[in-house]
Amino acid sequence: MAEPMLADASPEKRLFISLLTRDIPLVAAFLDLVDNSVNAAVEPYSQRLRSATDFYALLGDKRVKPVVQVSLEVAEDRIVVRDTAGGISAVAAGAHVFRFGRGPGEFHPGDRLSVYGIGLKRAMFKLGNRIVMRSDHAAGGFDMDLNVSEWAKASQERWGFEILPRAAAAPNDRGTIIKVTELHDEVQRRLSDGVFEGQLREAIAKTYAYYMAKFVTIRLGSAEVEPLDLEIGSNHTLDELEMDGVTCAITAGIGIPQAGGFRERSSGWFVFCNGRAVVSADKTPLTGWGAEQGLPIFQPKHRPFLGSVFFVSEDPERLPWTTTKSGINEDSLVWQRAKRQMAAVGRTVVSFLDGRYTDEGTEVASKDLQEAAGDRVSVISAAAAKQHSFIAPKAPRRITTRIQYDAHVDDIKRIAGYLKRPSMSGSEVGRHTFNYFLRNEVGEK
Repeated sequence: MAEPMLADASPEKRLFISLLTRDIPLVAAFLDLVDNSVNAAVEPYSQRLRSATDFYALLGDKRVKPVVQVSLEVAEDRIVVRDTAGGISAVAAGAHVFRFGRGPGEFHPGDRLSVYGIGLKRAMFKLGNRIVMRSDHAAGGFDMDLNVSEWAKASQERWGFEILPRAAAAPNDRGTIIKVTELHDEVQRRLSDGVFEGQLREAIAKTYAYYMAKFVTIRLGSAEVEPLDLEIGSNHTLDELEMDGVTCAITAGIGIPQAGGFRERSSGWFVFCNGRAVVSADKTPLTGWGAEQGLPIFQPKHRPFLGSVFFVSEDPERLPWTTTKSGINEDSLVWQRAKRQMAAVGRTVVSFLDGRYTDEGTEVASKDLQEAAGDRVSVISAAAAKQHSFIAPKAPRRITTRIQYDAHVDDIKRIAGYLKRPSMSGSEVGRHTFNYFLRNEVGEK
């Protein structure tokens, strides 16, 4: 009997890089770099961020202020990300920061946004060929100068990046700088298309709204990014669930209109995982709209609807987000249970909005909606309140109704001619004859 042979199944770096970066959008790659900085800024407070209530409580703690600065410089030939968070130690960099994925049972208690252990590396590979990184830490940081194409060619039994330890840094000098040059052609084209920066700014504003309110300021180019301010009426439904180490707060109510009324960007479902927006203003079957046993198909009359789903877990891998953190893992049991609950929580609000629909159109008077919504509160504070239900106000009693019927065109013309008003429309003839009958046959009140 022949001796067994070991077939070569070692990974090819170039294929690995291609598979790792192919399906991540460019905006999501930038957000992965920002995640690295925000996660470092939040780490000192991680033990105070274990539930939606914790997130809101910390938001209200006036002693905690956004002291960490994150800045992004985007040019046609380089991308630079800087932060003033605590930096990465050489020990952490050598042990796990640059590993692709996590080992069995490997868990870093301070992480809130670092999930699968691939985001930082994937983002760097996505953007360009040359990555220079410097991190200053209290225990000593490191320098790294990586040429990706050269690294991909090199045969290594054990993959690794060469880093050079740095001395311990003083408090005011701590932080991380990542500079990417030799940008890929497709990246250069996107950066120069005239619209990318606006898309990135909007994505940052939505994704880190919670963190920018408390922990970090983020600058894109020369201007600070303003977080998307989501507010909901105090008259909303709140329900909670807990499953497999994940707590979830689900709210649904009427949003507070922005200038110009209710807008597409601030209506629908917003899904957060550990404070990071994963899905924004969704109106598709993903969140139950138009789905079997879900909510109806989203229509213009539903624009006032605002729902939020706030997942929190000490182990980010338990949360129902994809590896890019820009989508939902629909196969997640936590998500499937939450989605069923979302439909139940949202139905009362949707039914109220459906009930306001009239023959005259889909718009509802702003005053009526404001009264139904109640006082304005932030979406985060709504998710941290006590459980309660949306109370639909009674619709005002209608004192008019529409009368519609068909009449022969010649008869309408005969009546108009009799009244010596041949240009009368059908509705005018109907109103005249109704008033005549009411006055002469029924009698005035």
